Amino acid sequence: MDNAVSCDKASSDIAPIGAAVAGCGGISATHLAALRALKDDGVNIISLYDTKPERVERRRDEFGGEAAESFESMLDDPRVDTVHILTPHALHAGMARAALARGKYVLCEKPLATSTRDLDDLARLDPDGRRLCCVFQNRYNQSARRAKSMIDGGELGRIISLKGILAWKRGVAYYSDDWHGTKALEGGGVLINQAIHTLDLMLYLGGPLDSLKASVTTDLLEGVVEVEENAHIVLRYADNKTGLFFASNSNGVDEPPEITIAGEEGGLVLRGDSLYLYKDGRRETLVDPSSAPVVGKAVYGSSHVVQIHDFYRCVREGKPFAIGVREAAPAVRAVLAAYESSRGNHWARLDG
Repeated sequence: MDNAVSCDKASSDIAPIGAAVAGCGGISATHLAALRALKDDGVNIISLYDTKPERVERRRDEFGGEAAESFESMLDDPRVDTVHILTPHALHAGMARAALARGKYVLCEKPLATSTRDLDDLARLDPDGRRLCCVFQNRYNQSARRAKSMIDGGELGRIISLKGILAWKRGVAYYSDDWHGTKALEGGGVLINQAIHTLDLMLYLGGPLDSLKASVTTDLLEGVVEVEENAHIVLRYADNKTGLFFASNSNGVDEPPEITIAGEEGGLVLRGDSLYLYKDGRRETLVDPSSAPVVGKAVYGSSHVVQIHDFYRCVREGKPFAIGVREAAPAVRAVLAAYESSRGNHWARLDG
């Protein structure tokens, strides 16, 4: 495929798009279910790859496709137009580079990279955001979109502060595989894995950061994992408002992530996919997601499928992705700055 996959709207024929999935762990079921739902729109599951053949076999039996001998052979397959990268974090940037070099469209789970150097390299390879898309599915939630519209429209007046909280449970069993809990492959713990989605929403809704000061600790799992289990961050936004962020994998259960936005003329609370307005002493429910279908774990939100389908719409129409490198990078940079800040016990500056 040179540019977008064309589709003659006057014809019933739709140009096929061949999809490949690299990484057949837990999240792959969500991606493959979304791909299967696009079959009538010409999207076909071509190949699957994982370093563990039994994972490929399980997904192939459920969703179809062929087992690729290697990631390289997957990229060499001329039938493959798009590649979903669902592998351990530290592999994302290198695999995305390889796929882009072969002219593929790439949908990559977060984080796009585990270093600023790799982020900069990916931005150079796809400056217009037309080839590489990052999964930050919660931006597609009705709650996030409604909140963004209200903030941008001035309905809350001047925004004073934001607060984000993520309290989940990740015990010893979660880290029993060969990459979770390792600095080499996971790149970090609760911040870069679980909480980055909530932090991304705080930047999406609040705007760019000026600086932050953070502290990360390993507590219940000290000696079990190499990465942080708990974190708190104080944020300074570029327009001088403040933010607080708390993240933990030491909670007894997985609770819906929560963001509180305080404005001079009202406040918003996003709790999971729900949105509440606080104004004049009253609470109003603006978004109730109780009827929204959820694919995968409920705490992931309901919009994975929505973003995947939007990715394929952009591929067909040749349009930039809503969350390309430019949009996805700030959350990764904030996480990496938090690690730097915690190591040195100092404020870390950001460029947005």
